[in-house]
Amino acid sequence: MPFQTFETIIGHDSNIAGMRAAIKAGKPGHSHLFYGPRGVGKATFALAFAQVLLCKDNRDDPTKSCGECSSCTKLVAGQHPDFINIAMLEDKTRISVDQIRDLSAFLSLTPMESQWKIALIDDAAQMNSQAANALLKTLEEPPDQSILIINSYRPGVLLPTIKSRCIKTRFSGLSQDEIIQIVDKIVDSSAENIKQAVELCGGDVAQGVLLCESGAGEERGLFLQEMAALGEGDLNVVCTMSDYWSKPERFTNALLMLKAWFQEQIRGSISSNKGPESIRKWLSLAKWADEIMGQATVVNLNKRLVLESLFIRVARLRGAKF
Repeated sequence: MPFQTFETIIGHDSNIAGMRAAIKAGKPGHSHLFYGPRGVGKATFALAFAQVLLCKDNRDDPTKSCGECSSCTKLVAGQHPDFINIAMLEDKTRISVDQIRDLSAFLSLTPMESQWKIALIDDAAQMNSQAANALLKTLEEPPDQSILIINSYRPGVLLPTIKSRCIKTRFSGLSQDEIIQIVDKIVDSSAENIKQAVELCGGDVAQGVLLCESGAGEERGLFLQEMAALGEGDLNVVCTMSDYWSKPERFTNALLMLKAWFQEQIRGSISSNKGPESIRKWLSLAKWADEIMGQATVVNLNKRLVLESLFIRVARLRGAKF
């Protein structure tokens, strides 16, 4: 996604206004927790915040970034010496204690090109217990010139002692129109494809972009029609769907649409007051589906059989008798 500034971010107006007021008052804060739903722009906001603080050419208005000075261009390129982004490594399952130790060491150094050393932890709930405890030490005694930003869509997983030492900023979900505007700026596609993809994305902008780029929005009608037919208990429907969506050119779209579809079923169970047992069953099946579909991608399981098993479970949950 393109790098954005406070001026180009769509949505979160109150959060932007509050952060600008803090910057203007010379009190940007040493430790922040940005929390809210997945994919609503917390990391985008954090990068825009960092760019304002690191910008070298914003003397006329310290709450804006110029986007053109050497500092801004380095940050956009991911090469600014006073900024570090910590996230879970591709071959790992958690953010490690060594990564947090590197972060702490980075923040303790004197800034090279600006007034601040800034660190961002993206999805801090991925930290293991050792990493969380190591981070707590940094939060207890933050270096004067440091700013730490913690992002999480699961703040309940974080240690209470970590949360208590941060300035908390809550990010609400974006409206469908706002997500459409954002996706339209990123993806060159038809208005209808964007609309269909956004309706599938469950409020997650990145997911909406993926769905749109993959053309999943154009296949949404067929997918929803077939998922609805599963409740009729016809094994021929299961076999036909499994064969169609397991094809290499369609499987990725099936993954994206299934994830969005499960989110809709869970939300529907909650809003219709069907009871905790129904919600628990949908959550359990969604978790299993996410795990098995992930395995099908990584270890090359038979995708048709995986989808067949999944569709049968969905059909049974919806009342099918087989």
